[in-house]
Amino acid sequence: MRYRIFIVLLAFASTMYSQEFMRVFSLNNSPEPIVQNIVRYNPATKSKERIYINNDHCSYMVVRKGARYYNAFPGENLVESRPVQSQASEGNFSKTEYRYYRGIFLKNEPANGYYALPLAVGESILIAPHTIRARNSERTENYLSFSAQNNDTVYAMRGGVACLVGDNKGVVINHIDETFAVYFHMRSALVQPGDAVEVGQPVGLAAGGKVYVGFVYLDEKYFKQKEVAVEYPYTHFVPQLWDGEQFFQPGEMAKSIVVPTLTTDLITQDMTKAQKKRYLKGKK
Repeated sequence: MRYRIFIVLLAFASTMYSQEFMRVFSLNNSPEPIVQNIVRYNPATKSKERIYINNDHCSYMVVRKGARYYNAFPGENLVESRPVQSQASEGNFSKTEYRYYRGIFLKNEPANGYYALPLAVGESILIAPHTIRARNSERTENYLSFSAQNNDTVYAMRGGVACLVGDNKGVVINHIDETFAVYFHMRSALVQPGDAVEVGQPVGLAAGGKVYVGFVYLDEKYFKQKEVAVEYPYTHFVPQLWDGEQFFQPGEMAKSIVVPTLTTDLITQDMTKAQKKRYLKGKK
């Protein structure tokens, strides 16, 4: 009987942090569309244009009927332009169904990036991986938990841009390689949507016990059926972490006690050559 209770509690806990992850990452309940489809007349070119306006601060993929994909970066994105005789002309733009998803398809494998630990340098922390059954039977979701005390500062594991969130107690960071880190089970966030975030920068305060981070990317393989509406087209992954001596990837069932450190390689990995040069010069 005790084993049954343990299994039920474990399943409940897994469902709970999966739901908490989705409250932060998902914007399904947003009162306004995050990506708007606008058709307008451009008098300079005497053409009708289809514009996708991305009102978030990170990248989105727009999918239209017929398996047509468009990257929608923050702000206005011109996707079609057709010459017309006058402003009153329709331009033959079809009103096809479209959906948008946070993220764009990756150019490289997510394992190409390395991640710092999200708690204070010099403090030993316990890392535990969690794997649960995803929203369908074909895949799983992976999360990492990090031991933390109440009000501990949570630091960015990799640099990027802070996105809009569905729950203001969490943080979503869009990295340069178009992966996302979702920080949740926190008391409060310390960054605002649109902030440029550097690795090691404070992003939130821990709620106590554990801080969870999920790592995801929009996966092209879930669009192979050429459907506009895909329930959850994301793949979770476990990144390589720095333990002070080497990079490692937490095992599926293992727990690791490590001491967070920051290295020059971690700090500069996503910098341009000019940024890296300035950073290294400033350290001298």
